[in-house]
Amino acid sequence: MTCLDTFMLNAYLEDTLPLRMKQEVQRHLDTCSWCQSKFEQYLDELDTSDDEGEDVWQTEATIQNVMDKLPAYPMNVLKLKPIQKQPVQINWKKRSVDIVKKTTIAVAGLAMVVTFGTAVSPTFANYMSGIYASINPSEVTVTKGPYNAKQVVNLFDKKQTDIGVKKAAEYGFVQPLDMKVTDQGLTMAISAVVADPLRIMVLGSVTDSSGKKIQSFWKDQFTIISSDNVKDFREVRLKDKNGKVIMRLDDNQRETLPWPPVPNGENFAYGGQLSGFFDEANPMPDELILEMRVKRLTDTKGTWNFDIPIDMRPAKAAMKTVALNKELETPTGATVELKEARFAPTATQLEFSNSNPNEKVVEGFRYELVDEKGTVVGKWDDMIEPDERDHNLSILGMSHGASVNFTEKWQPSTSFVHTYMPLDPAKNLTMKLDAVYTAEKVSSQTKLSFAELEKNPKKVNVAGNQITFQSMEMEDDDEYTSFNIPLEAILAKDIVGLPERWTVKDENGNDAALVWLRVNKKENQNGTIKLEGKLDVLFEKKDVKEISVVLDHVIKENKVNWEVPIKGEKK
Repeated sequence: MTCLDTFMLNAYLEDTLPLRMKQEVQRHLDTCSWCQSKFEQYLDELDTSDDEGEDVWQTEATIQNVMDKLPAYPMNVLKLKPIQKQPVQINWKKRSVDIVKKTTIAVAGLAMVVTFGTAVSPTFANYMSGIYASINPSEVTVTKGPYNAKQVVNLFDKKQTDIGVKKAAEYGFVQPLDMKVTDQGLTMAISAVVADPLRIMVLGSVTDSSGKKIQSFWKDQFTIISSDNVKDFREVRLKDKNGKVIMRLDDNQRETLPWPPVPNGENFAYGGQLSGFFDEANPMPDELILEMRVKRLTDTKGTWNFDIPIDMRPAKAAMKTVALNKELETPTGATVELKEARFAPTATQLEFSNSNPNEKVVEGFRYELVDEKGTVVGKWDDMIEPDERDHNLSILGMSHGASVNFTEKWQPSTSFVHTYMPLDPAKNLTMKLDAVYTAEKVSSQTKLSFAELEKNPKKVNVAGNQITFQSMEMEDDDEYTSFNIPLEAILAKDIVGLPERWTVKDENGNDAALVWLRVNKKENQNGTIKLEGKLDVLFEKKDVKEISVVLDHVIKENKVNWEVPIKGEKK
């Protein structure tokens, strides 16, 4: 089924969803560990707590029990049309207690690993993966990098990590630091940094006057920080060694970094991806400075300033790129290009593109990445849920596949980056791709009325795909009209899914503010796919009498047999 996206979480946390839709979100959160993690990530921006909420967080056994079940995560969601009115001003202190009660202790106690889209807030535009690794020091062998991993490995929490940073630590690319600032009885310390051309991560902690570690730096993000007041708490910039601020290439107006802190056991981790900051015209410097200006920790105002030196030279020297530029044209006309492979200390990436998107829009791929011995060291399938992926291989927070390109106002992305654990560039790899998913254009507009569906389901045939809309529930309040429409679909041969992006209009032609498709997939005995689920629709107005559901494409599986060797020609 389709999972929650940031716009839905925003509407849920601002309490703008009708009661029934809120209940649906809560039920989904109870059963989907990926969305539970994503929900906690998003609370970093929006929620507030008070003393009663604090009591929930003190249930450490419950928190740990839930954290043990967390996947590594990422983002794969639906079509959303941003509501154009100003955000509702909310008493966040009251809201946080409500949210903690509504979403259960298990949800409130989850570890937060951030994944944001600019659809909600320009201040939190990136999403990032889990951070640091805990490794048994006796197993660490430093073979490549300049630093001694044994000095920092015990600082990392074992469960809140990704395999990429673990490998970077094993190879000596985690730099130990000893930077401390004390003000107002609170000491903030920076103890380690790992950086390569793909990302930067800093490990730190906050302790009170008795030396006890406290979680205020990352927990403030969960409790009282929003996009409107984040600068009252901290300002973080990336600079070169001469002090010049480095800004994202697609947003030269904002010099502060949108990266939120996340927990790492008793410590915190801070950082994010670097892919949007540098290109051939703007090369990465050899030395960077992460300037952190922390002004407030919970209710304590003070000054905790750091200029964290980051020597990029060892990781840049270790970074290997293999230019591939291999192109596959499927029998349907879809053209796929495997552009390059990147080998960095914290990750290995493959970059694809839909090089001729005007002919066929590529929705995704299915392939395996195998080494010289035939061992699968990476795999990807855009038609499975994130929870089903092998998180020992994929670093999902740094991957995007059949995704929405937020910088292009909801247009399908034509660039695909898949990220795996660090692999040895000296070894030969082979990418074996056996399926390309394409958007097959269809034309279907179905009118649905509350009264008619109460009497009989409505069946439609869309290019051989049988879709049945059943009796729908409608809910009106002072601002919104929402619909919950159960549906069932028997897909035609080789059709493997319905799109996440639907268009729904009311009787006056107004677009819905939110369309949320949630389905479970089953395979029939004849090899076709059956979908069962619900279509949730939200209009930013009341008294909607009739809706039109527009479906413009379905997702087709195109079988291929394409192998690309990845070896040599490293630069």
